[in-house]
Amino acid sequence: MARLIISSPDGKSGILELNKPVLTLGRGNANDLVLNDSSVSRFHAVIKLKENSIFIADRGSTNGLVLNGQRITHETELANGDIVIVGRYELRLEAVDEKGIQVRRGKWPSTLNQVLQRHGDSAVPQQDAKAPGSDQLDLGTRIKKLKRENYLLTVLYEAGKALNSRLGLNGICEQVVSLACRIEGVERGFVMLFDEQGEGATQTEVCYRDPSGADNRPQIILSKSVLELVRREKQPILIDDITADERFSGSESMKISGLRSAMCAPLIGTDRIFGILYVDNMEKTSAFTQEELNVFALVAAQAGVAIDNTVAHEKIAQQSLQRSALERFLSPEVAEMVVANPDIRLGGVNQEVTVMFADIRGFTHMSENLEPGRVVEILNEYFTRVTDVIFDNSGTLDKYMGDAVMAVYGTPISKGNDAANAVNSAIQIQRLLVELNRDAAARKWPELRVGIGINTGHAIAGNIGSPRRLDYTVVGDAVNTAQRLMSNATGGQILISESTARKVGTVFDLVRLPMLKVKGRSESVPVFSVGWAEKPDASMATTKKRRPIRGATQVRKAST
Repeated sequence: MARLIISSPDGKSGILELNKPVLTLGRGNANDLVLNDSSVSRFHAVIKLKENSIFIADRGSTNGLVLNGQRITHETELANGDIVIVGRYELRLEAVDEKGIQVRRGKWPSTLNQVLQRHGDSAVPQQDAKAPGSDQLDLGTRIKKLKRENYLLTVLYEAGKALNSRLGLNGICEQVVSLACRIEGVERGFVMLFDEQGEGATQTEVCYRDPSGADNRPQIILSKSVLELVRREKQPILIDDITADERFSGSESMKISGLRSAMCAPLIGTDRIFGILYVDNMEKTSAFTQEELNVFALVAAQAGVAIDNTVAHEKIAQQSLQRSALERFLSPEVAEMVVANPDIRLGGVNQEVTVMFADIRGFTHMSENLEPGRVVEILNEYFTRVTDVIFDNSGTLDKYMGDAVMAVYGTPISKGNDAANAVNSAIQIQRLLVELNRDAAARKWPELRVGIGINTGHAIAGNIGSPRRLDYTVVGDAVNTAQRLMSNATGGQILISESTARKVGTVFDLVRLPMLKVKGRSESVPVFSVGWAEKPDASMATTKKRRPIRGATQVRKAST
């Protein structure tokens, strides 16, 4: 493992593990190593790991790089002990051979396991026959041992109570480190969490048994080989003496860390490892016994279960929140399909859709004679009702535009009868307006009349906008045509294009109208009017045979 020993202008020291193929150095916060001084450029240099070699390269910095007293301008390989000057900082490379770290696995069962299984025995085990005068000494030793084991059992009991309470992920990490610090010999500890792939690690704040003077304590160095051993074998390990090997005597990073003894244990859930629990002692070698390791491992096991439960609950809550958000824009049925199959192409897809625009005729003029609060009241009720109709017919609410509504059918999921769903929505909207107008006078509302335009065609469905503000919508000529039809529809009228008429077939009462000249089109377009007042229920239209096309009726251009 290679590390950089960092000396800052104020005399402080730090360590950076070289554990990525490329690490960036500079003053900017996006760098892997942030050197916050004006002598360092925002993006100063990079360190590259290539096979078994380490290289450093300048990235157009103002003050450049100085390697062992010589300024370098090209990518240069570093050797163990090389010193690089970056602005006012000194970086020294240290390559550490970790093969000498003494690691042994926990032995199961232990004395603690025997105590846990000892139900019928006496509190003090029977002594073997010993030399005269040794009974009192042996009894005292046994009592001392039992007291120690009782303390460890108390730690386990407290761990069970604390970790079984409803805590968030951060709360569990704080609790488990706090409990681990109660084990005899532990001076400090932390939790390192992995991502869902078991890779990238995030370290929690270090907890100290004695917080006083914590700022002056050495930095914790967690060996990569130890981390990989716990991750791979998913077993607790005990590090007896990390300084026993003479090869570490000249390691400045080990001196900075101050590590002597340590314990590591995995935090394991049902189907993944969430991270590791780490504690150490900076002064004593062989500071932890087998009993401490076993208790430590059991505390970690309980924490793993608690984290597993918390993550599961958080996923359920997040899914519920996402579904609730989806249901504000999609019909509940479509939202359910999106949740069940999240791998849906939501952006930049060219697909056939049916677009519906519905606009309240003359509402701008009506609003001039109404109080603002009343205008909002009317629109809120109207939009609520219209949105329910759209969702009930498997549509997607695209947007509100003043007093108009835009809805799309066929994206993100096509139901196969999108055009019919759009026309059914339009019919139901017209009929609900009739019902709303029945009480208009009593509510001191104006009577509302809506013009609706529907068109079917290909459009681009995707996230439109900027990275900071995305809007899932559809764009294209098919959308523009639907809006033009809406603009030409009188109050109470539903105009649909020929493409929509072909899609719905004979299930609705359609009347062919004269070719309509619409804005943005050089040629007039075929238009049909949908009859909606004959039957009380639009669903009955599906059983009705198509009537012969009636004589043409002139379409009047609506005023908005």
